[in-house]
Parts: sequence; structure tokens; C-alpha cells
Amino acid sequence: MSYKLITLFTFLIGSFMLMAYNDSTTSVDEGQSITEIAVNSPDFSVLVDALGQTGLAATLDTGGPFTVFAPNNGAFADLPAGTLESLTEEQLTEILLYHVIGASVLAGDLAPEQAVETLSGEEVFITTTGTGVQINGASNVFQADVIATNGVLHAVNTVLLPDAYNDVTGIALKRYFLSTLVGAVVQTELLDALQNPEANYTVFAPTDEAFANLPSGTLESLTVDQLRNILLYHVVDTRILSTDLADGTYELETLSGDSIEVVVGGGSITINGNATVTGADLNGTNGVIHTISNVLLP
Repeated sequence: MSYKLITLFTFLIGSFMLMAYNDSTTSVDEGQSITEIAVNSPDFSVLVDALGQTGLAATLDTGGPFTVFAPNNGAFADLPAGTLESLTEEQLTEILLYHVIGASVLAGDLAPEQAVETLSGEEVFITTTGTGVQINGASNVFQADVIATNGVLHAVNTVLLPDAYNDVTGIALKRYFLSTLVGAVVQTELLDALQNPEANYTVFAPTDEAFANLPSGTLESLTVDQLRNILLYHVVDTRILSTDLADGTYELETLSGDSIEVVVGGGSITINGNATVTGADLNGTNGVIHTISNVLLP
């Protein structure tokens, strides 16, 4: 059995992703702000309406410099029916600010992998390859470096959503450093279970580095059932934030049926004595993710 997990995952979702990318700078009329560029492009009419509704059109017209990852109308149309209508103005503002960086960043300035804080206060996760730029593991830049007087606009084909609007699989998918875990979830057919909207999971998510720290050949030696059991050993069927735990020792039963030992103290959280929580409280619609430094083994 092959455990080239990232490759497998890319293959499975690849048919849903547009990888077209224009790496040339687009010429615009001198003197246009980011807002004016969007207003003058019919393909951004939904975005323009949302900016006007939240009062952000004025900000992107006169402030800056900004980088805006601008979803086209097709990106908004791909959202589940009724999503935009269900949002409060505060929620819509949060989502729009999640598309804006408080600096002007051209495509050529980007590292192969990087996390960048947006004006919402939450990070977007950017990967670049020879074929293009991708945001949060699913949104592709199809027109880059549209230069404005107050920054730059990159057109994207998917609306970017903060963690609070994603389930635990979406939270993991957007983070390039959890790609091995995501591939393993797909390989073991756990994706549907972890997308259950009625669930309240806590997922202790090993990073790519954690998987790389396993003894050589460990993943390759596992059957699918063994790998699935290991993954379930990282999931608790109750949402537990770090702030819910006072200093002390806790025994938590996992979905594998085995328990893990969680020790809280000294400003850190340790699992089974050798895995440390490196990123806590990535809180989503059906649970919370805590990234950890080592893979947990039953």
C-alpha cells in the first residue's frame, strides 16, 4: 500500500481545483484604487456589494497599502445556498477582512509556504509553486498583481473563510503544515465522519514534522485499519478548549476506544508525556483542533 499521502490527497481533490494562473502584472488605468478596480470589473460585483454593505469600500478606496485576495462572482456563487444572506454585518465584515493583508505583496514576493496575518487578525496560508499561488489549500489565484494606487489585488476563485466558519477538516486543509494528516484522513475514509455537522470533536493534530519524526518506514508498514485506529486515537468526542482545562492531569477517552493522558501546567499542555500542544484552540463549526509536536501511538 502506498503512503504518499499528500500526492493521494492532491489527486482526489485536484478535479475540483482550477490551477490556471496569470503571473504577469495586469495594467490598470493610472489613479485607480483597489475599490475602483473592483467596481470597474463586472466579475467582482458581489464583492463590491459586500464591501458597500459593510462600509469597507471606503477603507479600500482611500487607505492602504493593502493586498486584497478578491473572490470573483463565481467564488461567491459556489458558497452553500443562503450563506451570504445568513451572515450578520459583523460576520460579513470579519470574512471580508480575512481577504485583506495590511501591506502590498506581489506574487513574486511570496515564499513557497507562509502564513500571513490578515486584517481580521487571523492568518491565511499561502503556497506557491511553478504553476501558481494557492490560498488556504483550496483557493487559487487566477489573476495576480493587479496594481492599484493603494496596493495590489489578486483575483481568487474561492471565498476564504476564517476557522469559525469551517469544520475541523476545513481548518486542517487550509494549513499546509497539516497536509500529511489530511492525506491520512482521506486515505482511511474518515473525511465524512470528521465533517459531521452535529459533532463536537477535539482533534489533536500532528504536524507534518511530527509525522516526519516517526521511525523510518512506520507509515509504510501500516495497514489502512491500523492507520485509521491511530488517527482515531487523536480524536475526542467532546469539544475541549485549552481554557477549559485547569492545571492538572486528565484522562480522555478517544474515538479509538483507548485513552490519552493530558497534563496541563507551567503554561503548556502535554499529551502522553511526549507530545506538546504547539497551537491551541483552532475552533470551528464542529470542533476544535490543537496542533501537536508528535504523533500519538496507542
